[in-house]
Amino acid sequence: MDRSSSIRAAGPTEPADAAPRRFLSGYRDLMDVPGFWRLAAIGMASKLPPSMVGLSLLLLVGRDHSYGTAGLAVSGLAVGQGVTAPLRGRLIDRHAPRPVLLGCLAAYLTATLVLILVVRGGGPVAAILALAAAMGACAPPVAVMMRSVWHRATDGSAKSSTDNSSGAGKLATAMALDSSMMGAALITGPVLASWLSLSVSPVVPFVVVALLTAVAVGMLINSPQPPSRSARYGHWLGPLASAPLRRLLAADALFVMAVTGVDVVLPIYAREYHAAGFTGLYLGVLSVGSVLGSLALGALPRLLSDGPKNSRGPKVSLLLCVFAAGTGALASAAGVSPHAVLLLCPLAGLVIGCTFATLRTTGGDLAPDGRVTETMSWLSSLDMAGGALGAAAFAHIAADEGSRTALLLVPAVALLAAVIGWNTRTRKP
Repeated sequence: MDRSSSIRAAGPTEPADAAPRRFLSGYRDLMDVPGFWRLAAIGMASKLPPSMVGLSLLLLVGRDHSYGTAGLAVSGLAVGQGVTAPLRGRLIDRHAPRPVLLGCLAAYLTATLVLILVVRGGGPVAAILALAAAMGACAPPVAVMMRSVWHRATDGSAKSSTDNSSGAGKLATAMALDSSMMGAALITGPVLASWLSLSVSPVVPFVVVALLTAVAVGMLINSPQPPSRSARYGHWLGPLASAPLRRLLAADALFVMAVTGVDVVLPIYAREYHAAGFTGLYLGVLSVGSVLGSLALGALPRLLSDGPKNSRGPKVSLLLCVFAAGTGALASAAGVSPHAVLLLCPLAGLVIGCTFATLRTTGGDLAPDGRVTETMSWLSSLDMAGGALGAAAFAHIAADEGSRTALLLVPAVALLAAVIGWNTRTRKP
């Protein structure tokens, strides 16, 4: 066998003079995706409205009614959104996005307007709760759709690239960027909503939310990267027919339950140990750590995307184990002082955004062909379910057993999520 034949038999090799990958190469590669800046703008515009609407609704209803009623309205909004998210995702996957999104937008704006009129007019509580649920049920799923759009955009970029791993790297960076945008919106959205509600008018935040939602829908339906459509018929369970995906969804719900537990218990801990002034700082630096972790993952996507796609399951579990270790350290610091907890909050939050991004990336790998939006919608619904369960359970434990005991249980939930999510492997080629 001559030298050229032996080279062909050995398969493709990396060029000897290949340039080493730089720290920000992930973002440079992602920026090469056609329409990147437009997609990034749609992503950010889609993240702010969900982060603003809950607090805006609480302050609007709470002005003319009791805060108990306002809390029920916010719960109705979340229930309406969580229960119907998979259905809206299935509609997007099976039909053209334009009529579905425009129909959702028209219903959402109508429900919002009627809700404002009923609240300001002193209408019945039942009508307020029903309209709040309707708002959640028909909210345009732009933020969820962006994940499937990023999948399609990076897949298309990979097909035109000579590097077989470029698509996986770009997708990991895109999911990390999406997660960091969501983290940033969760910090800025409530601040903007509260300032507009208290300084200008309780109605103004809804005007901003409506404008941002309409802009995001308008930009997305004219995007060059619409999500792919599935066949009209298939298994009635949709993505839930996949056992690995069901395990991923369970791991996602438990992870969100643990994260919500930290968010709920830290303010209770601050009050118990006479450090109420640290409440906002705890949650703020935890979120900042999460955003920074997501951005770091996007800068080095190959940390979680090298190798075949079926290796991502264990990497999700490894991130969950790191999160468990961080929250365990946080629980230990709670026995030292509130200042020690504040110092460890950024470290505990560092892998939150990374884990969210990797769960979404793995969910896209496991999604049936043409059902990425519905799969991401199921992840969103499980986020809400896990968050609601985590808030109720950990608040109850903290009230009965103390905040330190509740913090000690958070790593156990994260480790359970790691065990369940370990074998979430895909058979896709």
